[in-house]
Amino acid sequence: MDLSHSLLALLGVEHGFGTRFSEGETGRGRGKSGEAVTLRQVHGTTVLKESESVSSGVPASGDGLFSGPGGRPVGVWTADCLPILLSSASGRHVAALHAGWRGATAGIAREGVLRLLREGGGPTREMRAVMGPSIGVCCYEVGPEVWEAVEEGTPGYRPASLSNLDIRGLVAFQLEEMGLLPENIGSLSLCTRCHPDLFFSHRGMGGERKGRSMINYILPRP
Repeated sequence: MDLSHSLLALLGVEHGFGTRFSEGETGRGRGKSGEAVTLRQVHGTTVLKESESVSSGVPASGDGLFSGPGGRPVGVWTADCLPILLSSASGRHVAALHAGWRGATAGIAREGVLRLLREGGGPTREMRAVMGPSIGVCCYEVGPEVWEAVEEGTPGYRPASLSNLDIRGLVAFQLEEMGLLPENIGSLSLCTRCHPDLFFSHRGMGGERKGRSMINYILPRP
C-alpha cells in the first residue's frame, strides 16, 4: 500500500510514498516501467540523473535522483527522514529527494529544484513539490548542532520551537525561497514515529527496525 498526493495525481504523475505494507519495503519500489532507480544515500545534497546512478555495477552515492521523458522511475529510502517528490507542470521532469536534517539544512531541496531547471523542467513557479511522511515536529527533538546548521543554511527561517525541528516547515520555506508557489507545495503530514502501525521509524523502533526502510518513488510522464 503506497500513499499518494493530489498535487501529483492531478498531473497524471505516477508516484508513491511507502508504508510498512508497500511492495517497496523489500527493495522493489515500482513504477509502470519497472523498478525504481535508487542511490547509496549519504545525507548530502548530490542530485544525479537516473542514468548516472550506477557506475561499474555499484550504486552511486547521493541523495536525489532526476528523471526525464522516457526515463525510469526514481526513488529514495526513508524511515524517519523526509522524502520529497518534485515535478514540472508537464509531469515530464521529476525528482526524488532524501532529506534528513543534514541534507535538509544543507539544501537538498534547493539542489533538486536547480536540477529540474537545468534539465528543462522550469519555471519554478509552475513546479510541484510534495513532502511525504517523516518524523514530525512532535517527535523530532534535536541538539544545538542542528540549529547551527539551520541558521547557516537558511538564515531567514525562524523556527517556532528551538527544541524540536519541523523539517517539513524548513523545506517548505526553502522551496518558497526558490520560487515555488505555496499552493504548489503539498505534504502528507504523518509522523512516522507516531504511527508504528503504518511506517518504519529509526527513532521509534531502534534496533527492531533492522535496516527496514520504505521506498518513495516517482515516474515521469512520457
